[in-house]
Amino acid sequence: MCGIAGIIRSDERPVDRDVLARMAARLVHRGPDQEGVWLDGAAGLAVRRLAVIDPEGSRQPLSNEDGSVWLAYNGEIYNYRALRADLSARGHTLRSAGDSEVLVHLYEDHGPDLLGHLGGMFAFAVWDGRRRRLLVARDRLGQKPLYWWHGPQGFVFASEVAALLECPDVPREADCRALGRFLRFGYVPAPETGLAGIRKLPPAHYLEFDAARGRVSGPTRYWDIPRGPAESGTSAAEWRERLRAALTEAVRSQLAADVPLGVLLSGGMDSSVVTALAAAGAPAPLRTFTVRFGDAGWDESAYARAVARRFGTDHTEVSVEPRGVEVLGELVERHGEPFADSSSIAMYYLAREARRQVTVALSGDGGDESFGGYPRHAALAMSEGMGPRGRRLLARLGRRMAPRAGRKSRWNAARRFLTALDLDPLPRYLAWRSLFSAEDLAALATPEFAAAALADDPLTAWRGAIAGLESRPWVDRAMAIDLADYLPNDCLAKADVASMRHSLEVRSPMLDHRVVELARRMPADLKWRRRLGRLPQGKAILREAFARDLPPSVLRRRKMGFGVPVSRWLATEHADWMRGILLDRRTLARGLTRRGFVEEMIAAHTALRADYGERLWALVCLELWFRWAGL
Repeated sequence: MCGIAGIIRSDERPVDRDVLARMAARLVHRGPDQEGVWLDGAAGLAVRRLAVIDPEGSRQPLSNEDGSVWLAYNGEIYNYRALRADLSARGHTLRSAGDSEVLVHLYEDHGPDLLGHLGGMFAFAVWDGRRRRLLVARDRLGQKPLYWWHGPQGFVFASEVAALLECPDVPREADCRALGRFLRFGYVPAPETGLAGIRKLPPAHYLEFDAARGRVSGPTRYWDIPRGPAESGTSAAEWRERLRAALTEAVRSQLAADVPLGVLLSGGMDSSVVTALAAAGAPAPLRTFTVRFGDAGWDESAYARAVARRFGTDHTEVSVEPRGVEVLGELVERHGEPFADSSSIAMYYLAREARRQVTVALSGDGGDESFGGYPRHAALAMSEGMGPRGRRLLARLGRRMAPRAGRKSRWNAARRFLTALDLDPLPRYLAWRSLFSAEDLAALATPEFAAAALADDPLTAWRGAIAGLESRPWVDRAMAIDLADYLPNDCLAKADVASMRHSLEVRSPMLDHRVVELARRMPADLKWRRRLGRLPQGKAILREAFARDLPPSVLRRRKMGFGVPVSRWLATEHADWMRGILLDRRTLARGLTRRGFVEEMIAAHTALRADYGERLWALVCLELWFRWAGL
């Protein structure tokens, strides 16, 4: 696992070693074990390495036998042993014992088609000196990040925006259209970042830069989820066995490491399944880590404790309290783009504690998107069973319900659910997913900012994500949207940034692409169990496949979600801190938001008349990002 960076100049000027070194220095937390810089005139690569496999041998950047192909690589290729054997049989000379070197030799044999041979998580760059051509690529589900910029001078890439900005060619200018998307979702969907001209490569894509011509080709998609109708003719029992086998193999392959390894155990279904399989296959007693909150409404530690007892793990609990906002500025810098998922604070402290004991940790990321774990999935499934007239009547009722305090208030959840019921399925799902609706943004933003922020239809990208899935139920299509959008842009970005800040490598067996493909081929009704008068329960097949492994309390529980009580913090301990940021002269001088609208939200939230915690948190994160970026 590493931080990578590079500069390829198309104006033939030599790459400045000092600039490349500064870029690498910005990534030291991602790779504390080794720094490598390679220069060849107008091409330069830099790597900060976290040594996990073959610590002594696989130093980077590395090359093929004759030095014509060079690699900067971040990630883990889980099938690297089989790939090494095949490459050796075809006559390649392998000088290391790790996974990095397979990439340069696969590139020699297959060019960009090498990506179809890889199983794992990665972001890498291959420089082909003979062709003066750069290939950059990102893994199928988006576990590892890659940012890039292209201009008249050439092409620059890095694992983080902060490293990219160390190159003086890269400009700093806000992208107001992308900031509008941030206020809609709490993150910036790929390929935008919030900074004009700086892009993040979408998952399952590669692009090529022709240095001789100064041209970028791509991004080009190299993998996609199965589309069309679900697979038929397989019994539920056979699906359960296939799922157990796929997850068992995914966990087995991801246990490979030459350093200590553990599991991030939330107490939910996904991480509990991973813990069960890892405990069975780990060569040493397993270490597990979970977050504990004083606020019972956010605390899952009792469930995690039950799983840890079941499998005899060496279990650690990490307390997170309101002081957690102290690390927000650091997280803003590490993300390098506006990001408002407050659970990144919990992930930060969890990763910090885990890193004191292990270098690699498995997680349950990805299970919700493949098996229907989010309450909004259940809400969509339930709403599709209602008639149009009933939805219209209930939507009117929802609009008459006044907001109340409490992020997890059942009243607010019902109000949110009901209000959008008379919309078509896709806009309905957007309403449930949005921090600020289009109407809210129009009221919040100044006319100039609103014109840019509301310029794009957010459903355009979603329609692309569900193309070819017209035969599937809407809840199945919603999971495909989350797999393409919410998972990489929010969940995996949060996990990567918070963990790599502490040089902790996080692996996600649920995101093995074979597991994802299997889940996407399943009939949707295998994932749901209807319950009279209540929301359907998701992850049915996962519960059934692992019913004999997990404690009954974990199998029965409803999803709580990995988060922090930010609404309470902003209404109490950190209310003055929030006001000081949002009503500061610098903030207001940007001319993005209407002061009166912000003041009304603050007043209602702190007086406990309504819950605007997530919205206010997003505005705080946006302002802190502006200040970090020097805008």
